[in-house]
Amino acid sequence: MSRYDHARALELSSRSFADSLGEHEQSWLAGHFEGCANCRAQHEDLQAAVSVLKTVSISAGSDLVQGTQRRIRTLCMQTAARQRRMRPIWISSAFASVWMACTTPYLWQSFDVTGHWLHIPDLLWQMAFLAVWFTPALTGAAVALWLRPQPAGNASRELVRATA
Repeated sequence: MSRYDHARALELSSRSFADSLGEHEQSWLAGHFEGCANCRAQHEDLQAAVSVLKTVSISAGSDLVQGTQRRIRTLCMQTAARQRRMRPIWISSAFASVWMACTTPYLWQSFDVTGHWLHIPDLLWQMAFLAVWFTPALTGAAVALWLRPQPAGNASRELVRATA
């Protein structure tokens, strides 16, 4: 048998305790154990260790539990506050989008008339139109980016730091 077979048997043996093996993998593992006493012994040792660990009772101190609960409540309140803070941004973004969709033809026509009346080159007044047209959306995006919630990784790091 190859080194790969033994490594695969060890990996499947570990996964078998989580009941995450398919039928094909279980039959392959059983066949491998029939031909390999070393892997079978490792599996039995692993099985004995897991059964011993299942009998061990682990309890956390009341200070640790209370500190963790307090920190989780604080993180939940911070998340709720961030969501409340973002609601006006979403509303203004929706309003700006609807406003842009409704006023585009009128704004285009006004830039066109003004550009021709003042003899401004077409490219120049069209670029000015785009700048004015995108300003509400870009402003909303900038504010949303500035007020965005922190990534989930920071919250979990804070929780680990609070419980350590």
